[in-house]
Amino acid sequence: MALPDRFDRHLKPALDRVRDLLEGPGGRPAWLELEAQPWSAPAWQEVIKRVTVRETSFFRQRTWWDSLIEAALRPLVAARRRDGSRRLRCLSVGCASGEEPYSLAIILEGLIGLEAGWTVEIVGLDLCAAALEGARAGVYDMRAIREVSPEDRARWFRPAGRAHVALDARLRGKVDFRLFNLADAAAAGPEGAAAGALAGPADFVICRNMLIHMEPSLQPAFARALCALVREGGMLAVSPVEATASWFAPLRLLTVGHAILFVNEGRKAATAARTAFRSAAAESATAAPRAHPSEGAEPAAAPRRKAAAHEDADPLQRARLLADLGLLQEARHLCGQMLATRPEARLLMALVCQALADIPAAEAAARHSLAAAPGAAAAHYVDAIVQLRKGETERARRALGEAVRLLDMDAGGNLVGRQLGIEAGHIRQAARRLGALPAEGGGRARPV
Repeated sequence: MALPDRFDRHLKPALDRVRDLLEGPGGRPAWLELEAQPWSAPAWQEVIKRVTVRETSFFRQRTWWDSLIEAALRPLVAARRRDGSRRLRCLSVGCASGEEPYSLAIILEGLIGLEAGWTVEIVGLDLCAAALEGARAGVYDMRAIREVSPEDRARWFRPAGRAHVALDARLRGKVDFRLFNLADAAAAGPEGAAAGALAGPADFVICRNMLIHMEPSLQPAFARALCALVREGGMLAVSPVEATASWFAPLRLLTVGHAILFVNEGRKAATAARTAFRSAAAESATAAPRAHPSEGAEPAAAPRRKAAAHEDADPLQRARLLADLGLLQEARHLCGQMLATRPEARLLMALVCQALADIPAAEAAARHSLAAAPGAAAAHYVDAIVQLRKGETERARRALGEAVRLLDMDAGGNLVGRQLGIEAGHIRQAARRLGALPAEGGGRARPV
């Protein structure tokens, strides 16, 4: 984990507590004892419970959940009805105090209800034993249910003292909670990752706002570990700020409404789709003009690949589609052709280059975007993503703070980024996660 600076004040008390637990008279120093113990040991758990981020709530960002229901959960339920299995397994990775998997349980109860023959397994996975203990208890303050509908509040929650509610025992019985470390899964490889989640891969996996807290150099490995948790035909939901298509290959990226999903179509289906796409693109290849040299573009003789069969399709949308498909070099080349005429092209260039791990080119594109549109919240947001990839957490936090300030001003520059689907809700969410915005700040997502 890459701890935000604001957690420094939590780390020393945690280590003081570890010293009290491990360092006895005449014994070895506590840090030596700590190194020798597994992460699940009580001493490590004292550190983990103090420095992990556990900001969550039921149906957090309700529009995201609404998109998720229509794009993933309803189709998965229908598919299991068609194949006759009537079995569904869902994982919430980094579930913290349980609001996310319990939200899943409420949704699936509404989609399936009392229909006979179903086996539904919902598992919340987290690194922190204290958080899981709280999740099993199912008692929350009123802020945690602020986005729950009145009907679901009446059905699933009961008063539990001043400003607190208790979750109905029937719903608590639908969710299991287990200790799980994504770092172990990443180190174990694909087969080990699925085994580490217990009982193999799942039909549906949610992991929101976890990768953003990892060391940038390790983020792709963590993403691959998440992919291993998704069975063929299943889906993975991540936060928009973490949706770098190349990390999650060969899963196919799908953007629907406010949700971003990665679909496991199986190796054969994914290979066939990519081959068909490349064949269609090659048929319409033309000689390309030279891209801007500062972006490290391909030579002028490189072919221009099409993202759609129609010659009049918008080039920026073609470039975005190429990036979504994981064809990052092609997307980079097409962006290079638009740098002089399309402000959003530099934003997309920065995102594509950081996905390719060409951080100097990504930073150059982000810097050009800021110079061209200093009043655009999206430009500061993209700059923050690049800074996070560099490990510059504080610079990323400042960039997100400026992006939120511009959103609050509702400046005309906020139109920049609209065609790339960058939304105010994504920016505010990222700002909250990095401490650039109070946890209770922000509002509903809207285009910028």
